[in-house]
Amino acid sequence: MSMKTLVNVVTNVALLSGLVFSGIAYADQQRVDERLEVPADVFVKIENMRGDVRISGTDENYAEVKGELDKYATGLTFTLDGSTLSIIVDMEERNNFSGDEATDLSITLPRSAKLSVEGVSTDFWVNDFNSDVRVNSVSGDLEAQNVTGNIRLNSVSGDVQGKNLAGTVQMKSVSGDILDRSNKATTVSYGSTSGDINAASTASEVTAETVSGDIELALDEVKELELRSVSGDAEAYFVLLNNGRVTGESVSGDVALAIRGNVNAKVSAQVSGGGSIVNRLSDARAEESRWGIGASLETTIGSGSGVIEVTTMSGDIRLTKN
Repeated sequence: MSMKTLVNVVTNVALLSGLVFSGIAYADQQRVDERLEVPADVFVKIENMRGDVRISGTDENYAEVKGELDKYATGLTFTLDGSTLSIIVDMEERNNFSGDEATDLSITLPRSAKLSVEGVSTDFWVNDFNSDVRVNSVSGDLEAQNVTGNIRLNSVSGDVQGKNLAGTVQMKSVSGDILDRSNKATTVSYGSTSGDINAASTASEVTAETVSGDIELALDEVKELELRSVSGDAEAYFVLLNNGRVTGESVSGDVALAIRGNVNAKVSAQVSGGGSIVNRLSDARAEESRWGIGASLETTIGSGSGVIEVTTMSGDIRLTKN
């Protein structure tokens, strides 16, 4: 058998047995540069398996996609059907995607476009929109800046960050941290299972909940504030509006409320299973439980128009003027 024949035989056997390296099977990442004229209020559906996607708003009525597709991508769906635009990175049907050659896209859309964004292990950045925005990722980080509208940011194991958000805002992560700065929303909700929540907002209605993380909120004038924590501490700094309501619940964690300005509220604080109550809002003192393992405080401050209710189990309560 000649050497040429032997090489051909070996090559054919390798091909038949599937031993050819994946580098031979996959070409370089495909570059894309696409543009469409779209309505100003277009609804945009964006889907990507993995990688980085940056989405920016513009005052012009066009949609543009630039960058590189995942090496396992079979193509890009970029179609306008009526008032709905689809931007989807089409992937092979497989369970394992290895390597670093993931999607890296920059997308430009009208500032008033409504967004529905989905990813698996994709990091998303969303900037400069005046519209409804929904972003979901399984293991990717999310960041939104300068967005006004109905905003929902959700990640399972990634961090969620916001800056200069306004309207109605919801930020959630299961095992990631939440960081929000210069929030100007009217209503805001933060939730994390095993991550910390750190936020500064002028919203008058605020909810923050975490299971094994800490909560720290710097707020303005509050009408409604709800704090819930398990195995973590919760701190909030705010002004309590007349007729405002604040509730705090913690298990195995402390609750600290620092209130600026005048306080007019009925105050109820309960500690059980060990812990103490420190009240610096008035001269009223907490009463220890007859069993010696808890304490309670019931008092009215000023006109009593508002409500402050705090309960902890195995944690301390601090009520102070900031």
